[in-house]
Amino acid sequence: MTEHLLIKANTKETIPDTNERSPVLPKNTDLSLVCFTLLIQSAIGLIWVGTTASILTDAKSLGHAFTALALIALGLASSLSHLARPRQAPNALRNLAASWLSREVLLVHLFGGAVFLIIPASLLTGSTGRIVVEFAACILGATALFAMTRVYLLKTVPVWKSPATSLEFTGSALLLGGAVAALLIAFKSGQSLFKMEMTAAGIAIFLGLVLKVMAMPLAFSARKAADDQTWYKLSAPYFSIGRIWAFRMGLNLTGLLLLPIAIGGDGLNGAGACLCLLCFVIGEIVGRLHFYNAYTRIGL
Repeated sequence: MTEHLLIKANTKETIPDTNERSPVLPKNTDLSLVCFTLLIQSAIGLIWVGTTASILTDAKSLGHAFTALALIALGLASSLSHLARPRQAPNALRNLAASWLSREVLLVHLFGGAVFLIIPASLLTGSTGRIVVEFAACILGATALFAMTRVYLLKTVPVWKSPATSLEFTGSALLLGGAVAALLIAFKSGQSLFKMEMTAAGIAIFLGLVLKVMAMPLAFSARKAADDQTWYKLSAPYFSIGRIWAFRMGLNLTGLLLLPIAIGGDGLNGAGACLCLLCFVIGEIVGRLHFYNAYTRIGL
């Protein structure tokens, strides 16, 4: 068997003898995973924001529920494209006792079911019944996000086994959920409750950005630890880690600045809200691509 790496004895230095990647390295990042994680996290954050606004204003959150359902459906559809045999997807539920991936699959579907129940609860029950269902959806969303995070906290992948992963995923849910909620508010007819609803969305966006900033030094430390522990190194990225983070933070700050600019009087400008969301989405896609491409594994 042809060796892909020649390892110098008692050193960390590796000398590639071909331009091919080692067989233990993953293939190029699968965009389906990027879409799945970001879409599901956006739906979770949107339900958090929608429920908060519903409690503050006693208004129905049908728009949030329908949008979250669409995001969940798109996320699940994109996850199927990651499978070699999509028809065998139900087999993922067979290992609930030991696998966080199985638990993630189950909890995401339970979360989607709870979000669906928000619609009849809003139409057929009073405010108390609606809020109970919305609160249940929030809890299931949080547990689904927790399971999704645990999928990546692997001892054999030190670059992911870091508090930065939890902060990043939770920050994505709050940031994107808040931005999608702001966009829904922009196109909502009747702005009598605008300030309350926008406050909930703005707080989610702000908290999401705070978590992103908190994750930054932890992510750098995790990457350094991974470089020290793994016996191979990935090919050099096109851009340095510092530049990637600077680009992401620049987009996030641009989106944050666009938000108050888009607000005029008692309403939110739809175009401004779209640009705000676009900045956040691009930044999150870049960040998630970097997350998957940073994969390094200990051992075989």
